[in-house]
Amino acid sequence: MDAIQPDPKPIKKIEEPENVTSNETDLLAHCPTGQGFRGEVFQNKSAVHLPFLEFVHRGHCHLKITKDYMQTAVNAFAIFIAGNLDDILRLPSLYVLHSARTIAMMKIAREKMAATWSVVKGSTPTEAIPYETLERYRPLFKYLNGKEMAKLNLSDSRILSYIGTHPDLSRHQVGVVASRYIQINPRWTEPKYLNMMNNLLCGVPMIFMRRIPENTYLQLTHQIFYHIRACDPLQRRFYLAMMMRTQALGKSYSWSAREVSRLGLLLAEVSGQDLSAINPEAMSGITAQVMLEMPIHSLKSITEMQLRYLEPKPLNILARKLIAYQNQQLAASGVHIIPSFSLISIHYILFYLISIILLCKLYSLCIILRFLRFYYRHCTLFSMHVEITSFQYTIILSMIPLNYYMSTNSKAIDCNFVY
Repeated sequence: MDAIQPDPKPIKKIEEPENVTSNETDLLAHCPTGQGFRGEVFQNKSAVHLPFLEFVHRGHCHLKITKDYMQTAVNAFAIFIAGNLDDILRLPSLYVLHSARTIAMMKIAREKMAATWSVVKGSTPTEAIPYETLERYRPLFKYLNGKEMAKLNLSDSRILSYIGTHPDLSRHQVGVVASRYIQINPRWTEPKYLNMMNNLLCGVPMIFMRRIPENTYLQLTHQIFYHIRACDPLQRRFYLAMMMRTQALGKSYSWSAREVSRLGLLLAEVSGQDLSAINPEAMSGITAQVMLEMPIHSLKSITEMQLRYLEPKPLNILARKLIAYQNQQLAASGVHIIPSFSLISIHYILFYLISIILLCKLYSLCIILRFLRFYYRHCTLFSMHVEITSFQYTIILSMIPLNYYMSTNSKAIDCNFVY
């Protein structure tokens, strides 16, 4: 027998990652990887493993980008979990930019999220960051501080609208950016620039907004008040009062559906008396986004006629809010509340149990009647017609002589199930 020949191909050594900077003094520099179990396959595909966190040396981690994108993502996830800020700062900037949405889903320290901005920016000055980079960085943009946001190129209308339409910024962040924008643009009070600011209006002091002419508020676009999420209730009431002036939209009883739609989130500050005075046809301007923000003490004032003109989605949100409010009031009074979904589940269970029991009884009755047919041929038998629908069971029993069935060569028992 011939001896087994060894594999002529030499074993390849593990290549050093290209993105690791050579540092002779850092003897602990390594690339965390879960590829040690590459022999394990599932459906002819190599498995993906999280690196052993006990072997990850904090402050010495580097990310090696390979063609196995899933394993690379898991390795980066291990660095975010077990590494420190120095490890995150060594991540490739382009990889962080492409994975911004996934990184934003992680439940890690806020400092690590904010450190990704230093990775993306690199040596580029903040004012030179283009709009395209900011758009790809949108999921993590909320972790920047206001001072860093104010350094961006606010002269670019796209960057200004980008900051103004971001839904997750705080009032402090928009306040710092708005203060900077007022300094660089003396004409910020014109409607053209106010329409680009959007959420930045929440950072402008109200004493400045009082100096704006009343007819300027009428020139604001319809979407501007859908982005003022950073405003507190006092600011929203201020803007609502300015919009309800005679030279703007006027009182609530004169609003049309378009004007109701223009108010956006300001409707959350409308009193119950003003809300009930709105024309029923104008209620179609309330969107689901606005209905989520409206308080229950105002929604209780909506009339039955106004409910007919609400869109289905806002109407469902209103119904859920009213049911939750009623349950809360009953629970406060000591009444035990069974959730509505539990009642529905119980009804379905009882419905199916009764259906099964009734079908079993019908089947047994058919068998018994077939058995009696052979012994009582001169007796009168039953002709049973069973109609089963989704909501009712109808059983019709009729007495028909046996000779009718014998003459027509038909069965004595006729069981029809109609679904």
